[in-house]
Amino acid sequence: MYFLIDASRANNEKKTGVEWYAYFVIQELKKIIPSDWQVVLYTREKLKGELGVLPSNWQEKILAWPPKRLWTQLRLSYEIYYFKKQHLEEEIILFVPAHVLPLVCPAKTLITIHDLGGVRFAKGYSFFERFYTYFATWFALKKGQVIVPSQFVFQELSYFFKENSHKIKVVYNAFDKQSFQLSQKNQSASVIKKYGLTGNYFFSIGRLEEKKNTVGIIQAFNFFRQKSTQSWQLVLLGKPGFGFEKVTQEIANSPFAGDIIIPGWVEQGDVPFLMAGAQALLLPSFYEGFGIPILEAFAMGVPVITSNLTSMPEVSGGAALLVNPYKPQEISKAMYLISTQENLVKALVEKGLNRAQEFDWRKTAQDIFKVAESL
Repeated sequence: MYFLIDASRANNEKKTGVEWYAYFVIQELKKIIPSDWQVVLYTREKLKGELGVLPSNWQEKILAWPPKRLWTQLRLSYEIYYFKKQHLEEEIILFVPAHVLPLVCPAKTLITIHDLGGVRFAKGYSFFERFYTYFATWFALKKGQVIVPSQFVFQELSYFFKENSHKIKVVYNAFDKQSFQLSQKNQSASVIKKYGLTGNYFFSIGRLEEKKNTVGIIQAFNFFRQKSTQSWQLVLLGKPGFGFEKVTQEIANSPFAGDIIIPGWVEQGDVPFLMAGAQALLLPSFYEGFGIPILEAFAMGVPVITSNLTSMPEVSGGAALLVNPYKPQEISKAMYLISTQENLVKALVEKGLNRAQEFDWRKTAQDIFKVAESL
């Protein structure tokens, strides 16, 4: 049995959510895939760090592609086609954890579809991105097995592709338990100071864009500061995304602009400490396929304010304050409760710590491998 994995996104030096998903799943698969399976990790450049430490039945293959673009659609397609010609009598499975299937793929396929944001939240994407999201999902379901990270995404795919809903399996995401621990609360002072934070602050992580409701977060902060008698800061951690110009304009118009901090891309090791020092995590997104930061905050004893839409109630499991993301004043009210109600904070922290324990990358990888074995 040959198990081929697209590791290109997992190998990116600066990772976002789905790229970390690919990284952690691959790392856990190393521990559970039996030795009689031959595993090949395909990458655009040499595997970095721990990702490049491979079991004896694993190998990496670098697929050089000077044009840079269309690596998956052309270069990986050719590689899978050629690999199949060399192993006509062998069972071959291709697993793609964080992108799309190659257009030519004469092998069984397994792919994780993280959400349908490009279809459902149309104003956050270009026409091509919307079309490509729909086509890539349709093609994945036509070709083989699909994994989704939540019941919400299962329902989304089932709505648009009802005839192939039997090909969809729910396997929950998890979070990095080594990096996000309760102990970070007592060790975050130096990191907090490093980024110019001087007092109490709320924390948001994710692209600064329309889908993440960054403008709504700023508006909520404005309402909150007008009501609060104390000085607070707002930390917006993430790269600019679609609609970032509206974010910058909203900050410029804010009477509290000096207390809105955009640190840009920070070292990955600093992120847990920045989150740990926050009064609460703000994740009132309009659309999420899962929302890993919810679990990260839970694990560190940080209360969470998140949306009552899409996957977020499912992931938070009753351990967060749910708000209507389209109502900044409702978000602001939740912020005020967190800042003034000590008993509420204690209850949320306890519930969050318990909820976080239900998720683990080892279990995610085991469930994925069970799906692969069934193909």
